[in-house]
Amino acid sequence: MTIHVSNNFFPCIDRGNGAPILFVHGAACDHRIWAPHVQKLSKQYRCIAPTLRWFGPSEWSETTLEFNEKTHADDLAFIIESFNCGPVFVVGWSYGANVALRLSVDRPNLVSGVAVYEPSSTSLVSTPVDIAMHQLSMQETFLPVTEAAATDGGIGVLKAFIGAVSGSGTFGKLPPDLRQICLENAHTLIPLLSAKHRFVSVTAAELETLPLPVHVAWGEQSGDVWTIPSKAVAGLTNVRSYAIPGADHIWPAKDPMAFLSWLGSVLYQKPKN
Repeated sequence: MTIHVSNNFFPCIDRGNGAPILFVHGAACDHRIWAPHVQKLSKQYRCIAPTLRWFGPSEWSETTLEFNEKTHADDLAFIIESFNCGPVFVVGWSYGANVALRLSVDRPNLVSGVAVYEPSSTSLVSTPVDIAMHQLSMQETFLPVTEAAATDGGIGVLKAFIGAVSGSGTFGKLPPDLRQICLENAHTLIPLLSAKHRFVSVTAAELETLPLPVHVAWGEQSGDVWTIPSKAVAGLTNVRSYAIPGADHIWPAKDPMAFLSWLGSVLYQKPKN
């Protein structure tokens, strides 16, 4: 199905009944990445998984000049209000985790809880040493992507990005359906990683004020780009944290059932007093 927002139609999965869960995808993918998760959880919950603005194979009316977490969070708020389904439990992965946190801080009235896997915003890091380490890790990790962008704006950038995220040669090892989703979202990588786009990222101080359950997880095999911010969030007083053995950054797509097992344990937990 699609939902009309402004001048665009957002592809979206909306399936099941019960307490609503909103899934927010990460970079180089779209709502289809959540299909196996929705298939399982929709037996018990109402699962809503939209494609973020500018992602997916569809044409979008606006340019990518406002490609940032704030724009995407505002779109999600509009979708929640249009469906009249709030408050929702928000699940976000990678860039989608950043957007999920932005939505939760900006519109806590629309959110009942949030579970994020490996947010990547430097703004979540508080100590000078960790900030410097994270910024250096970002530069080193995505240098091959920047170099590929200078000579190849298409599949070369995508392969470099997937390699930076989960190891050299990973793209060719992805299941065909997942590889196709990534190919159809390769165009989002340059605006996502471009320094020209000013992200309005959530800070640790903002996150700590949230009056709702917050959960953060990271993979023990993931790089510093994701583990440094995730562990910084884990240190906040209102956050429950989880280190996932053997997992890397693409764990939610690589092993959906294991991700669902973790998410199920989160959904059944009672809020902290």
